[in-house]
Amino acid sequence: MKNIPYKKHVLVCMNETCKMQGSGKIYEKLKARIKELNLKQDYRPTQAICLGICGKGPNIAIWPEGTLYCGFTEDKIEDLIQKHLLRDEVLNELLYKKDNEG
Repeated sequence: MKNIPYKKHVLVCMNETCKMQGSGKIYEKLKARIKELNLKQDYRPTQAICLGICGKGPNIAIWPEGTLYCGFTEDKIEDLIQKHLLRDEVLNELLYKKDNEG
């Protein structure tokens, strides 16, 4: 995966269900915080059309490892950056579990 220009992409679901639950604000605040911390060169927030589990939104996927977070809220942005992006620590309380499909 040496040809990937970023360490990680943060895919924020922007389908109607997730948007109604606040994913637009989450995306904008995440993007601003990454810029504020001067991390744009390594981490890229990206709007995704749909991550396929609408009933559990807002949803965020981290690529390339494929971690999927459900029920993401604005107050978890700092944890996502400081723990997951910078230290590779999974946010277990938000982690998608197949048995919880919505």
